[in-house]
Amino acid sequence: MRNKKSVINILSIVIVASIMLAANFSSPIFAQNKASNDDESSSDGGSSDGGSSDGSSTDGNDVGNFKYVKKFDSEGKYIAGWGSKGTGDGQFLHAHGIGIDRSSGDVYVSDAENYNIQKFDSNGKFITKWGSEGTGEGQFSVPESIAVDSSGNVYVADQGNSNIQKFDSNGNFITRWGSKGTGEGQFRLLWGVGVDSSGNVYATAQNVFAVQKFDSNGNFITSWGSEGTGEGQFVHLHDVTTDSHDNVYVTDGRENSRVSKFDPDGNFITSWGSEGSGKGQFIEDHGIAVGSSGNVYVVDTRNNRIQEFSSDGTFIRQWGSDGCGPDQFLIPHDIAVDSSNNVYVTDSGNVHFKADVTCS
Repeated sequence: MRNKKSVINILSIVIVASIMLAANFSSPIFAQNKASNDDESSSDGGSSDGGSSDGSSTDGNDVGNFKYVKKFDSEGKYIAGWGSKGTGDGQFLHAHGIGIDRSSGDVYVSDAENYNIQKFDSNGKFITKWGSEGTGEGQFSVPESIAVDSSGNVYVADQGNSNIQKFDSNGNFITRWGSKGTGEGQFRLLWGVGVDSSGNVYATAQNVFAVQKFDSNGNFITSWGSEGTGEGQFVHLHDVTTDSHDNVYVTDGRENSRVSKFDPDGNFITSWGSEGSGKGQFIEDHGIAVGSSGNVYVVDTRNNRIQEFSSDGTFIRQWGSDGCGPDQFLIPHDIAVDSSNNVYVTDSGNVHFKADVTCS
């Protein structure tokens, strides 16, 4: 009898554990983690709101007056913000990448959970959007970083599909390249994309430990880097950008917590940063952009701030803090700079490790 009761108790535990496991596998957080596989800090997590018949969110007021896109002048003074929580035009569930056409001033923003790209003018007026969830042309799994070339073409790094997609300024699909892996033209946890003055495209993936360079049609040119903490080595690559001289800057988070600078061929120039909260230090440095002045702007995500440096890494200024205010951030992710050196920042809001945050 005692053995029979023991068997019944064991079966009960197994049944309960199975129910809990099934619940976790059906959760939105697990669904995002499945797309990102073994990543801990990119685009996993978050929750989706219910939608109304017009496609907009009906219960996104947990972030109140919080804005997902914020615009500052070159010294960090708040100018404007836009984007509420939802699925309609100009709304976001997980604003992530941002890119700017410096000729027109138009702003492009990726949404990792609405699976689309939205286009706005420089004041935040909605223009158009494209994309849906999937693996086809013009579809996305986890769209991350965005870059815009001098012809107005838009490049999107899609982490979930392990590819880069190229569109014209109206969202018409042009081409795509990439697959999951660690070889030439392959990506594992693709995050960053940047473009230089000649239209060459640079990509960074967290689990490849290298910067890859392509022509504008996706043909592989070269790559550089390896795993480690030395010069030209990486631990947790995030974003990539270029300056007017086509020098390449990348953010490398976690153990390295630094910015590294290379020439267009991948020759190491300099690096700066360490882990911490002081000036010139980072805790998860993510987005990076270079203004027309040559100054470098870095999103210091877990310190909830933007830091500005000269092109050689000399600290200039910082702004931002933790909160829901106009000049505060919850989870700042990406950054872009327009021709007037105005700075645009995407904030993912109450996802990831701040899923329970409420803004009034």
